[in-house]
Amino acid sequence: MSLGPYPLLDILAVARVHPFYSQEQYPPTSEDLDRVISKSKQEASNTLELKSIPLLRKQALSQSVARLIVDKNPRNGYGQQSYLTSTGGGSGGAPMIFAMDTWESRHQRGATGTLIRNCGLLGPGDWVLTVHVSGHLYRVLEFVTEIMEKAGAAVLCAGPEMPYQEVISTMIFYQVNVLAGDAAQLVQVTRFISLLPKEQQQLLKINKVFYTSDMLTPAQRSFLRAVLGDITICSLMASSEVGGWGVASSELIGLADESYVEFIYDPRMTILEVVPMSMEEPDERGLCRSECTENLPDGEVGLLAVTNLHRLRNPLVRYLCGDVASLHPLPPGIRTRLPAADEDAQHYRMVRIYGRDRRISFTWYGEYFHFNVVQKQMHSVEWGVLQWQILLGSKEEADNPDDMMEIRIMRSPEEHVGLNGLLSLQELTAKIEKLFKVFEFNKELFQLTYVANLDGFERSNTGRKVVNFVDWRT
Repeated sequence: MSLGPYPLLDILAVARVHPFYSQEQYPPTSEDLDRVISKSKQEASNTLELKSIPLLRKQALSQSVARLIVDKNPRNGYGQQSYLTSTGGGSGGAPMIFAMDTWESRHQRGATGTLIRNCGLLGPGDWVLTVHVSGHLYRVLEFVTEIMEKAGAAVLCAGPEMPYQEVISTMIFYQVNVLAGDAAQLVQVTRFISLLPKEQQQLLKINKVFYTSDMLTPAQRSFLRAVLGDITICSLMASSEVGGWGVASSELIGLADESYVEFIYDPRMTILEVVPMSMEEPDERGLCRSECTENLPDGEVGLLAVTNLHRLRNPLVRYLCGDVASLHPLPPGIRTRLPAADEDAQHYRMVRIYGRDRRISFTWYGEYFHFNVVQKQMHSVEWGVLQWQILLGSKEEADNPDDMMEIRIMRSPEEHVGLNGLLSLQELTAKIEKLFKVFEFNKELFQLTYVANLDGFERSNTGRKVVNFVDWRT
């Protein structure tokens, strides 16, 4: 097979016989793809339409992946010749290992790098230092590094555990002009910079920051610029499942006061649809619909569904990634300023991302956490949690740029430990830190508080009920 982007009809032909979208036991191997596509064409399936494929939710995807990734049957093409990435999704258990064809993945990363360069975010002459995460099955550091190198930049990989003083010394010595990382990591490094002597701060040459994962809040953007000066703020929209597909730059689009970011994407690489928010409303059986044949027009806000045209072996079609968004044409004033050739720029469009659908999930330190999974863990008998609450940000300092999270727990009395497998306080603390992906490099932003009674929780103003989730971030 040639490398992508692939014709949509070929992708839909494979999707019809893939376990993500059918009752088939195994996905086709790389050797089977030509046969599957040829058979589809012989059956005159050129009438296949994107809307004929059901929407794919992360829960359904996770269930399929969990089965396929451990099945070593030779007929199972899922994990063969694959680039493996992980996303924990706040499960507390084994992460979802998403497999994509090695060469498809590499080609997509190259195309994403080209998009970054075509939009002027990075290019030859840029020196980047990245503090992205690596290890514990995560490959963000490697993933982002290759994309940036494909864009033409030179990249220094500091990772999340290099002491910040070494990070600063390295940036000064190599005259690094771009600092890259997750949004929360950039804030941490910048806070460290703000505490340095002015003479040392003036040695830094940073004129851009490049972030991934959760969006920078207006307060965080303001803080970065207050410390680093009039920098360009760039972003890459990416995930373990979808890969990289959208780019944003304050120099091109500006920074709105609202809590959204506008990304440029290439429909020749990624098809985006916006479907009604009602698709996540359960019916009388408690189930959400997967069939959706009517998308929202440009400008209307709904749930974002992504189809990746670089994925053929394990297609990702109409995947509900959990973001709330609206689609827009790329304004001519932006298009004419792009370094891209007209033959490329004429295809580009814009998507406005408002963040996660908070009915489904939330983010902290670049990680997605699904409410249903967190709730299931909190309700487990061995944890003995009587009441719980998640608090993001700071009540006293709404504009605090730090990505802080506090978990408040009221649990069974300590004398009950051992009954029905009830964990000790130390064991429960370890389980909670694992659930919320707490490591040494982000521990200072995490607080676990055990409370004695309901007075220790934030309550609703009306019914005085304990609210499980409170987000004070602006």
